[in-house]
Amino acid sequence: MLHSEDKNLLKYWRNTLADASRVEIQVDKLIHQYQVSMDYARGTIDEKHVLLLIEAEEKRVNEMKGRSDRKDQDWEQINDVSILIAPFSISPDPEYTKYSGETGIFYPFWIRAVLKRAGNIIPYEDNFPYIPRIHLEPQVNDAVNFIFSDVDKVDAAFAKPFAGENNWVAYWKYIQHCFKNITGADLFEYTSEGHTTKYTNTVVISDNLTGAADAIIGLYDYLNNEKETLPLLKEFISKGYTPLRPLLTNEDLEQQSSTHLGQMAYEYPLSISQRKSLYHFLGLKRGELLAVNGPPGTGKTTLLQSVVANEVVQSAINGGNPPVILACSTNNQAVTNIIDSFSSVKQKPGLLYQRWLPDVKGFGLYLPSQAKAVAKDIPYIKRTGGILSGAHTEKENSNYLATAEMQFLANFEAYSGVKDLSISAIADQIRSHLIEKQAALQEGIRLWKQYKRIHGLLQELSPGAETDLFKNQHLEENKLDQMEAAIKLLESRVSDYLETESFWIKLFSFFRFIKEKRAVRLKQIFRDSPIEYTSIDFYRIPAISHFFDEKLKLINQIRMYSQAWNAWKQKNNIESNPPIDDTEFKAADRNKQSFFYDELEMGLKYDLFYLATHYWEGRWLLATEELVREDRTRKNGRVDAQQRWQRFAMLTPCFVSTFYMAPKFFTYSKLNKISIAKSVWETPPLLDFIDLLIVDEAGQVSPEVGAATFALAKKAIIVGDTLQIEPVWNVPLKVDYANLIRYKVANSIENTNIVDDLDTKGFLSSSGSIMKMAQKASAYHAYPTMERGMMLTEHRRCFDEIIGYCNKLAYNGLLEPKKGPARNTLFPPMQFIDSKSNSTTNGKSRSNTEEAICIAQWILTHQQQLIRHYQWIEDDAAGKEKRTPRQLHLADIIGIVTPFTGQKYELMKACKSKGIPVAGLTIGTVHALQGAERPIVLFSATYGLNDVDKGYFFDRGVNMLNVAVSRAKDAFILFGCSAIFKRGGNTPSMQLYNYIKSKTNIHN
Repeated sequence: MLHSEDKNLLKYWRNTLADASRVEIQVDKLIHQYQVSMDYARGTIDEKHVLLLIEAEEKRVNEMKGRSDRKDQDWEQINDVSILIAPFSISPDPEYTKYSGETGIFYPFWIRAVLKRAGNIIPYEDNFPYIPRIHLEPQVNDAVNFIFSDVDKVDAAFAKPFAGENNWVAYWKYIQHCFKNITGADLFEYTSEGHTTKYTNTVVISDNLTGAADAIIGLYDYLNNEKETLPLLKEFISKGYTPLRPLLTNEDLEQQSSTHLGQMAYEYPLSISQRKSLYHFLGLKRGELLAVNGPPGTGKTTLLQSVVANEVVQSAINGGNPPVILACSTNNQAVTNIIDSFSSVKQKPGLLYQRWLPDVKGFGLYLPSQAKAVAKDIPYIKRTGGILSGAHTEKENSNYLATAEMQFLANFEAYSGVKDLSISAIADQIRSHLIEKQAALQEGIRLWKQYKRIHGLLQELSPGAETDLFKNQHLEENKLDQMEAAIKLLESRVSDYLETESFWIKLFSFFRFIKEKRAVRLKQIFRDSPIEYTSIDFYRIPAISHFFDEKLKLINQIRMYSQAWNAWKQKNNIESNPPIDDTEFKAADRNKQSFFYDELEMGLKYDLFYLATHYWEGRWLLATEELVREDRTRKNGRVDAQQRWQRFAMLTPCFVSTFYMAPKFFTYSKLNKISIAKSVWETPPLLDFIDLLIVDEAGQVSPEVGAATFALAKKAIIVGDTLQIEPVWNVPLKVDYANLIRYKVANSIENTNIVDDLDTKGFLSSSGSIMKMAQKASAYHAYPTMERGMMLTEHRRCFDEIIGYCNKLAYNGLLEPKKGPARNTLFPPMQFIDSKSNSTTNGKSRSNTEEAICIAQWILTHQQQLIRHYQWIEDDAAGKEKRTPRQLHLADIIGIVTPFTGQKYELMKACKSKGIPVAGLTIGTVHALQGAERPIVLFSATYGLNDVDKGYFFDRGVNMLNVAVSRAKDAFILFGCSAIFKRGGNTPSMQLYNYIKSKTNIHN
């Protein structure tokens, strides 16, 4: 059953999302009127525009219901409509456009109202102005330069609601008061530097206002009508903590290694923490999920590629359907990083590692919006209405199939030397080979476990022998041979002695003094024994014989175990053994030694992934031939839709989309009869269909955006970091609390325990994230001092001096720097440059012109030196890798980060004024470097001498400075006013200043 608590949560997120989707309104895409004559004081609109607006909406509503004739008796007359009124528009001046590149017309402030057919307007029930989030600070979109206000000011205004019911006069005063509080200006006197304000009334019908979140909202609506909560969604939204399980032991990890079957990359093996995270994921059952905390530069992409590769191989061995895997995140930049990683996988030379079908590249399929421009090398599918089109649909025809089949057969023959096999037979042969290799991996683990018993067997052979003969899990076979020879010699001497005993001693050996005499002599012989012998009863000859039998049997067993393990290693091209504990793992990693797991991942498991890839290519040919033959390419019933995604997965195993787009793609068509005479087509979601949901950058995804998509999947791995970029929370705290009560998620805000618990676990739309919720639902907790879930710890991006700050600031020292101390650099790895100037604000954003000029001058001074230095490094690397070197530009080398959009504009202006090329140069907030890195990062703090002893935006948490610093590979340079960093305290910025100071790199 759909538990009432689940339903309440879904309603809460659904309606919060609907309220929070403050998208920029595209006027021309809605029913609208420009230059509308209005009397704001009285609340009236001129008759002509009233008629045009209401009749247009009336026509739209009736046409949606199949009515086209106004004379139809069922024609629905509309007497009022919900509208939005923009009193003014904003456009950038030509000079501003020259520096910022910004163009267009913006409507940052809309008044909500209800328009009556009589021409009067009254307040709408949701009476706070509609203010698109895109023009508010903190800014997350670096393509945006015009800033209207900031979220804090809007939230403060929202906290004082209108209480005048339908009284327009009072409402109009409220609107003007809100505007003043939000902008600091009167409504009809608003200006913005570098922009023109045009006061002309624009009105749109808001009833048909669509937003980016409509597909998610539709999915929530569908889920609220379901009878039960699906297993994965149920686990994810459960308010309680998932019971913890013990972490896998080293023996468990060894066993799991035989279920790790595929690896997408060959240049580097998995790190220790990546491998542990993967092996814990492999134990997930349907309806379960795993959170993986991924600090900066710790290889989240490599882990996700390994997860996908493993699913591909395992499904090929199973022989059923391929896995449908969806990787999601919250914005286009995040998903672009994912799709790029799956589209540019570096491959070994050789036919096995090439695709065997024409025009098939990479292992990811992008699912963007219809309007999204996609790079030419990225395979994608777009949805137009109910039709999917793009990379894979273009191949579903007889001409392509004929060419593809010939190429596939030719490639298999060239690779294997086997001729005249059908596609089906080739697929079967590849699968058989995969099954054999899986069995070999399982046999390897069995033999390794057997081999490890040698330690105990040597102890049994002779205490202490394990130390001498089994050093570092390596059997000294020569010494074992010597021991065996010595034991046999001893056995021969005992035998000789017994054979030469006199007849009388043998006859009267039952007498005690005779026994004593014999025992003394035997002990004398055993003094030369290479093994411990005190357990022998020398008074009993059978005991001595048994001793030799058992010891020689042990030696044979030890030798057999060793030979079997070494034979397996030789057959599978493995030279080393698995480390037996974390100490050995870390020692091997520290010494850059490849070991058992590394060798498998860069060899056999890499090969298995490409074999499985070709298996699925063959299966795609068979499935698509049948599809084309039966002319079912456009069918979209539930079975057809599922089979379509499974076919797509045969070519590109990972689908990549934003949370906003995913629900639009994973639907099917269903004819629903609404009356005897009429049926309508519906598009229900493919619930519980996706085999694996991957969430990347989950720390940036607010819960209402991501939660619904879990209903589409069977299990999930969620990767992110709550200590880096946070979600863009579009809901004011007080509104969020009101929604908690309204939708019965909490019974009272005064009950702080409930609200605090929801906040801690990430459920709140004003403070939560998908990552926090996943941590709550994760059954493993790798490090008690950090959040629940597994954690990636090996950092390879930054020099040790750079990541050392982040490690201390955010990660309790758990990160393991692997790049080493700074070397061969132009600048110190951490540096501060003092800019003693004042900042300015225009009520919307902060800037510091002198600091911007200082940074531009620094770039101008060093740009040629930077380009020469890094071009030399690139040329050297290209020579070693036998490829053509890339021509580097300044944009490849430096990134400039600032907390404020206003400072971004000043920086661009300063750079252009000094002739510095800004095309492609990253200048913006930390979001501009999301998922990216640069050799040099310059940070403009912006605050000046006039801001001493104030609170600073970058000190609201560890997140901003953690992100900014960790994007710098070789050097991080902080530009700012030293006076703001010299106060007492332990804020992130003060820690940063003192950390740099400890490196003695403070400059005026």
